[in-house]
Amino acid sequence: MVRCLSLSPLEDSAVASSTDSTNSEAFQLQALTARRRRRSITMYSVGFNTLLVRRFATLCSLLFKGKKAVLLLAGLMFVVVTYEFISYQVGLISSRYYRVLQDKDLHGFWIQTALALSLVFAISKTRALRTFLASTAGVHWRKLITADLHGLYFSGKNHYDVNVVEAGVLDNADQRMTQDVDRFCRTLAETLPPALIAPFTAGYYNYQAYVATGWIGPVSTIVFFLVFTVINKFLMAPVVPRVYQQQKQEGQFRHTHARIRDNSESIAFLDGEPVEQENADAILSDVVKAQQSVVNREFPLNFGIHLFDYTGAILSLLVIAVPIFNGVYDSLTPGELSQLISKNAFVSIYLISCYSSLVDLSGNVAVIAGNTHRIMALREKLQALHEELRDTKCDEAGIQKGPDDSDDGRPAVELQDVTYSSPRDGGVLVEKLTWMLDDKRKALITGASGTGKTTLLRVIKGLRNVDSGCVRLRNVHSLAFFPQSPWLTSGSLRKQIRYPSDECHEETADEDSEEAEMVALLELTGLKHLLDSANNLDSEMDAAWYDTLSPGERQRLSWTRLLYRRPKLALMDEATAAIDPELASTLYAECEKRGINVAAVSYERKIEGWEPDMVLQLRGTDGYWTVS
Repeated sequence: MVRCLSLSPLEDSAVASSTDSTNSEAFQLQALTARRRRRSITMYSVGFNTLLVRRFATLCSLLFKGKKAVLLLAGLMFVVVTYEFISYQVGLISSRYYRVLQDKDLHGFWIQTALALSLVFAISKTRALRTFLASTAGVHWRKLITADLHGLYFSGKNHYDVNVVEAGVLDNADQRMTQDVDRFCRTLAETLPPALIAPFTAGYYNYQAYVATGWIGPVSTIVFFLVFTVINKFLMAPVVPRVYQQQKQEGQFRHTHARIRDNSESIAFLDGEPVEQENADAILSDVVKAQQSVVNREFPLNFGIHLFDYTGAILSLLVIAVPIFNGVYDSLTPGELSQLISKNAFVSIYLISCYSSLVDLSGNVAVIAGNTHRIMALREKLQALHEELRDTKCDEAGIQKGPDDSDDGRPAVELQDVTYSSPRDGGVLVEKLTWMLDDKRKALITGASGTGKTTLLRVIKGLRNVDSGCVRLRNVHSLAFFPQSPWLTSGSLRKQIRYPSDECHEETADEDSEEAEMVALLELTGLKHLLDSANNLDSEMDAAWYDTLSPGERQRLSWTRLLYRRPKLALMDEATAAIDPELASTLYAECEKRGINVAAVSYERKIEGWEPDMVLQLRGTDGYWTVS
């Protein structure tokens, strides 16, 4: 495979640069890093606006994909309607009791009691089922949204762009995919059932109120609801951006403690506890301020909600009083009037309750809105990165079948007039570098700290882009990178060694021979004790490998992985920094035995037990470099 990375100094676009077009098929990848550094996410107002509506509609389109989501919604609607019907019957229990008690009807009393107990049992079961279905829907929604975000997050190197290249643009992507999605789905699951049924119950009870009180009943409650809805809209608007900001600060606070947890030993060695406490307390202060800001803005909102609730209770009595004082029910007996008043009181109170329940959801709506903005801001950014990557890549199938995937002796890595800059300050690290790496000559990349050694590997991998020039990769499936910080995934020891593949190596006939090779490699790297403690290669670890192993063990396990994989060319960044010289010499010798050529990055000009065929010295002064 050939990948050409180029950036014109005059244009923000990829320019084809190929002097070997007759023998190779190249594709262009735009200089995403340079362009992305200059462009940030457009941050719209995170309040109640048309952007919120569009973003929420997009999330809803994700929520109701598939048969299960539709069935859950249909089942929830059926249960909610059933619950409202039973609630109406329960609300009439008191009025029926008034009649039989005033008439001293013992037989009717026992019938009414049996009916009441049946209704209580039915409404209890229906309410529990409503909660169960709503919670199940919330769990399913979380799976759908998070899976969608994962698909975008792990597409290409989007996770790297979001977390590293543009770390200051979008805060805490991990929190948005975990806590924010969970909070959004749980709150929506609590809010959706009453919101779904409200139009139907309001319509039914408005009709009942009209029958009992005339037009004054439904009109007064509708006007009352609309007035308080408008008021609550203004009271709720300041809460949404503050919820957004609080979640951002909570993410920073969580990240601080996660960083301290991961580096506790280093902090203990350095006696850095006072400084870390000061830093953590400073971030805690920001969290508390953001949280208090939400509390302050929720006070008038809660005041409006409670005012609506209590005023609504009085309004229901005022509505019932109108036909009574107008003599509409003068023809009824006292018992019939008591029953009618009780029934109509329930209808009016329940109608007000329908409206007040919607107003009560204002707090939930604010939480949903804030988290909608946070989730969709991440999704929109990931989609933008995904579209850029898709627009700048050739067809992957065509690349894999190209002639450059064959082993024809040409360089595996070829750099032509490559210039790249520091990701921190934009200063030129290397200028017009022309260099080649193949699977025959061992190479050493050396230089002082900050001269761009690791950045060169990032450029070759495509994690950073060049300012100008071209990078060509051939036979990339036989090319492996050994990062400075070894990464260990979760799972069994076999999975660690196979990573990132999950299949046997092509040179291993079956799992038995694979197991024998893995055991031999673990013995070679001094990690046989890991196999002994795990009992076998397929035992799942309760704790994360990265957290339980020392830096030296992590680096040796990465060597085990490299030797098992057998790439033709390995680009290694300080791969023996935590390994003793004797073992390092053994590992380099094993690389030669297995046909793995090494291009090593090191501060040292000489690596004990390993002699390079060529040395690339990066000077870091005005992009100067030498090859010897």
